[in-house]
Amino acid sequence: MTTMTDSALSPRSSRPVPRSQRRSALRRWLASSLTQHDRFAAYFEPLIQLVLPRWSTAGWRARVLEVRTELDDVYSLVLRPAKGWSGFNAGQYVEISAEQDGRRVSRIFSISSSPAYFARTGLIELTIRVQDKGRITPWLRQHFADGGLVSLSAAQGDFVVSQSTAPLLLIAGGSGITPFRSLLQQLQREGSVRPVQLLYYARHAQHFLFREEFDRLLLDMPQFSLTLLNNEEHGFISAAHIRQYCTDYAARDIMICGPTPMIQAARSALSELAVDAAQIRFEYFGAAPIDMQRANASDTLVAFKRSAINADIAAQPAQTLLEVAEQAGLKPVSGCRIGVCHQCICKKESGVVFNTKTGAYSDTGSEDIQLCISVAASDLILDL
Repeated sequence: MTTMTDSALSPRSSRPVPRSQRRSALRRWLASSLTQHDRFAAYFEPLIQLVLPRWSTAGWRARVLEVRTELDDVYSLVLRPAKGWSGFNAGQYVEISAEQDGRRVSRIFSISSSPAYFARTGLIELTIRVQDKGRITPWLRQHFADGGLVSLSAAQGDFVVSQSTAPLLLIAGGSGITPFRSLLQQLQREGSVRPVQLLYYARHAQHFLFREEFDRLLLDMPQFSLTLLNNEEHGFISAAHIRQYCTDYAARDIMICGPTPMIQAARSALSELAVDAAQIRFEYFGAAPIDMQRANASDTLVAFKRSAINADIAAQPAQTLLEVAEQAGLKPVSGCRIGVCHQCICKKESGVVFNTKTGAYSDTGSEDIQLCISVAASDLILDL
């Protein structure tokens, strides 16, 4: 997940890569060269787990108890984390890892159940949409249909409710509803009287998640109100929608989660309504959008030195270097694809890249970069 506030988007100056990060990248490169894993411990982990199934080199093990169908293209994994897992706050996410065809794969998902549910049952739920042409999301559903074990990170992220007592406006799109489900469950459990308005957008009327659960919340929480807006009937989010369905929007703390185009449209609508940026928090359900201006608008050459492959890429639409490498037939180690897990670190020998997460341009010298959040801003030479 990528969490931001509208007041935290100014570019930052580039900084030298710490020595510890360079050493970490070297260890990953050596392990990958010798074992096809990014860590030596990961190479031996499957052998050790034959004797100690709950042993893990990173994070905690969690047992998949159920794969529950929510919609045709959405399912929930019900997990029981091992003892010692420290829990979470409503709105946070976790990284889960599993072995697929001899290779460890990792993905990041919001927790869709509440901390109170975890405290009561020891279980958490991850609600996952099957990605078009995805390799991992369909596989997780099939592979763990009869249960199994995954590795689980500590909960992360700061897309959580502020300590303010101001009313809330939640704006969700598609599977971006998952952190809000956790939040609403928690508010109900705590007996909160904080007013909450949820504007929930989906492609079609049949694509809204957790309908029956939200109907029950409407009965149990008189301060909760829900508006369902499907794109076929209502179109996309607009300032008119916000004015119509949440008349006191200017007095509310606002949280937005969903696909990138929806978040961009919501932020534009709120800007049109002159809402204070400090009131707005948002989390991209995927990578943050690329917003950059290249000094040279012509095509750019990316040279993958070790592979002896050159790739010519167009200035627009901008692609991450991970996407460029994969389209060139390379298979760099990667995990979350949104700049969190650092598995895709690669050495840039020369050239300038734009970091889509920090909004900063690199200098022209040698440094480690993350392929999944870096975009070529000039010709590049990569040690890949």
